Amino acid sequence: MRASVRRSIQALLDGVDTVAMLAGAVSGAVVGYTYYPATLDAALRLPAAGAVALGGALVFTTAVDAALAPLRRRFAQADVAEMRDAAEARAAGARGAAVPSNLSEALDQVAAAAENDAAHRAAQAAYRIDLSNVLLNNTARWRGYTTGEATYYFAPGAVLHYRREEERSIPEPHYTLLTADDPNPVPITNVAQIFEELALRARKTAEAAGAGVPSTV
Repeated sequence: MRASVRRSIQALLDGVDTVAMLAGAVSGAVVGYTYYPATLDAALRLPAAGAVALGGALVFTTAVDAALAPLRRRFAQADVAEMRDAAEARAAGARGAAVPSNLSEALDQVAAAAENDAAHRAAQAAYRIDLSNVLLNNTARWRGYTTGEATYYFAPGAVLHYRREEERSIPEPHYTLLTADDPNPVPITNVAQIFEELALRARKTAEAAGAGVPSTV
């Protein structure tokens, strides 16, 4: 229910309380004054009518409150839910993520977070194979996936692959070099290996290109 509609209904309920109190007071005053025993002191008629008026107001408001209690609880719960949603929206906004309106949007947000998480983990663990901290620790160069794996693009047909495997119940990072001309991944333990593998493939590519050039002699 929209907040404006809820506020209007709440104002109407407050008006009902006021009317009930006034109706009870007037009814009590009339009854107290009209049916005041003639045998009692006439000077006490007005105070007695006032006391009955207060009692009537209390009875009427109690009855109205009991009748409207379920509706008031509903509005109170709606107010709490609205405040909670607003707080969650503010918290999510502070984190840079909007609160999703459906499951599909939530999955998109979680998928993006999982990919970003994988890229960061690959970059942070890269010190194990590259202590220079000038190349493989660049998170922006890593592409993460929802599987928790990530790839680092070097050149067409050459990427570094990151994954984590359980070893003695401890997740350990593993890096392998994947190339288009070799179906076997090459385990990488230091950045010098990457240089050697890429240099070897560069030489093979140059040799293949040279062999394809017809001799002019």
